[in-house]
Amino acid sequence: MNTSTISSNGQTTIPAKVREFLNVGPSDKVIYRFEGNHVVMEAVASSTEALYGALKTTKKAPTKENLRALRKARYTAKERK
Repeated sequence: MNTSTISSNGQTTIPAKVREFLNVGPSDKVIYRFEGNHVVMEAVASSTEALYGALKTTKKAPTKENLRALRKARYTAKERK
């Protein structure tokens, strides 16, 4: 059984085996969920996973015409060198 002590500030250290099991480390977050008379600790998705799809791009995808013009401009610039 893994145990830890609560400090006077209400803090505790999560035992290494529990951290390994949850695959969490520094700066990761955990949540506590109540289930009847038990409390369940779960790892929160990593920050990159949590952010996936959260940001929208302001640019539109290039059209075929834009891509052709860009390729032509690059080709022309290479010829000038």
